[in-house]
Amino acid sequence: MSERDRSQSSRPQTSSASSAYHDAARYLGPRPRSVLELRRHLTKRRYDEKEIALAIERLREQGYVDDRAFAEYWLDQRARFRPKGAVALKSELRAKGIDASLVDEVLGEGERDEPKIARAALASRLARWQALDPRDRKTKAQAFLRQRGFSFDTIDEVLGSLDE
Repeated sequence: MSERDRSQSSRPQTSSASSAYHDAARYLGPRPRSVLELRRHLTKRRYDEKEIALAIERLREQGYVDDRAFAEYWLDQRARFRPKGAVALKSELRAKGIDASLVDEVLGEGERDEPKIARAALASRLARWQALDPRDRKTKAQAFLRQRGFSFDTIDEVLGSLDE
């Protein structure tokens, strides 16, 4: 039994809303989280629904939990470290419990130059694929960009510029 399992199994089934709050605050330490992520974490830690609701409400009031701020943070991090297309970003944010209308709103706020982002995502891969013949390189590039959630129009534009 790991240390983590021992700490979870030794935790009493019921606990105060205060400890749910502290557990949630610790979970927020490494990075911002969505409300759904917090709810899942606290449920997994066996807090009851009332304690979870009180902890999340308290964190919201203090400004530590905000789905809009989380969505903006997520988009910024993706743009910096792992560029993805709008389709993939929408899917990721929806999986993290962000409302579809909020996702569309946040994605629509920033000026996203999808072809530029796709080229940046593809740049390191193209260097690896230089030895391949152009047709295979183009096939790999297309598959890579599709996996990253770029639209077919964006992919066509980026691959068209590769031919030039």
